[in-house]
Amino acid sequence: MKVHVITLGCPKNAVDSEGMTGILQAQGHQMVNDAQGADVVIVNTCSFIASARDETIAVLNEVASQKAVGQKLIAAGCMAESHAAVVQAVPGVDAILGTREWMRIGEVVGVSAPVAAPTAVSNPAKAPLIDLMPVNPTAIDLKVPGEYADWRTAAIERTMKGPSAYLKISDGCNLRCAFCTIPSFKGDMRSKRPEAIVREATQLVARGVKEIVLVAQHLTDYGRDLGLKDGLADLLDQLCAVVPTDRWIRLMYAYPHGITPRLIETMAKHPQICKYLDMPLQHAHPATLRRMRRPPDIERTKGIIRDLRVAMPDIAIRSTFIVGFPGETREEFDALHDFLAEMELDRVGVFRYSDEPGTHATTLDAKVPQKHIERRWHAIMQLQQAISQKRIGQWRGRTMTMLVEGVGSDETGRPLLVGRSFRDAPEVDGQVFAWGKGAVGDMCHVKINSTTEYDVWGKVV
Repeated sequence: MKVHVITLGCPKNAVDSEGMTGILQAQGHQMVNDAQGADVVIVNTCSFIASARDETIAVLNEVASQKAVGQKLIAAGCMAESHAAVVQAVPGVDAILGTREWMRIGEVVGVSAPVAAPTAVSNPAKAPLIDLMPVNPTAIDLKVPGEYADWRTAAIERTMKGPSAYLKISDGCNLRCAFCTIPSFKGDMRSKRPEAIVREATQLVARGVKEIVLVAQHLTDYGRDLGLKDGLADLLDQLCAVVPTDRWIRLMYAYPHGITPRLIETMAKHPQICKYLDMPLQHAHPATLRRMRRPPDIERTKGIIRDLRVAMPDIAIRSTFIVGFPGETREEFDALHDFLAEMELDRVGVFRYSDEPGTHATTLDAKVPQKHIERRWHAIMQLQQAISQKRIGQWRGRTMTMLVEGVGSDETGRPLLVGRSFRDAPEVDGQVFAWGKGAVGDMCHVKINSTTEYDVWGKVV
């Protein structure tokens, strides 16, 4: 059968989609690039925040409204797990497959003839569904060697081509942040075994991928459940033994309390590891962090940032913060503002707080008025814009390596490349624009002659 996959949400979902693709291809199914020509459409859903759920329902409705006769629509992933009844009620959804069960996609799609036309569902609650029970990890062949594999940690066959690919090293989270629902449907963290991760990385390198982005809910907690001390540092040493020095390994979602001196040393010594760290901090006042149920030691966090910069002077540090969390006083917000002014992080994303049903934060008193949240958001963004411009401006006159992601020309016909440097994670950071020739996937040296708040411009040298 012909199958089309639509992936919504985070990079971890993208890895699960690739896992489903590998299973289906192994069963003889053909992957196609658009829904119109598919026998089966799979929407891998996102449930992170309300806007993500709204997007999921909109996409499901759009695909369902355009279904061809005999076409099957499967809603998979996080929202199919966390809000099964809502997803199930979308007219035209034939089956749901929760995030705990993506490895059973072959059972849902089938292995022989195209599915029959779905019968009209007058009562959507009676649509055929996959029972949301934990998967038997021994039922699928693509699993981690040993007894530890489950639906979160199974090794997958990597099919990704292109300059960049994500590699999920664990799933779930042991933290219980007051604003987050992820553990409620992902469960506690489970780490993929190092040998399975190294195998996937080797496959990606063989397929020509130039950048491997390590992702997890909590990257720096990797290996704790396997009894590993400094598990992420050990894993990086193993990966750098199989990933050539002209490729990149990038770290995303690294919480500060798991950043050890050994990890910093490991990052600094391997040329493959991008001198970049995505470190979600969420706030910088101890009282706010306690209400968030997050580590409140700000001075330790500052020390980690300083240690990173001593070991890797050019390191780009990215973080995310929430403004307007319940109970956030003016003093607490000022502490966040002062922290950012002092630490001068390279990249910062800011979320406006909103109640997320089912979280502890919704039960907290002293909600911050929306007008205050807006003012605080704009104040942080204005501050950070100036900081980002200052930090990136230090690259004028210097040369950096860019990973080429697009090829074109400017209005005069001069060849122009677009891509990213080690400072730029896919989809969330800035870009490099360079006059000169190259091909997608090339690593080019670019001399920087101008910068904006987020992007750099230069010439291939």
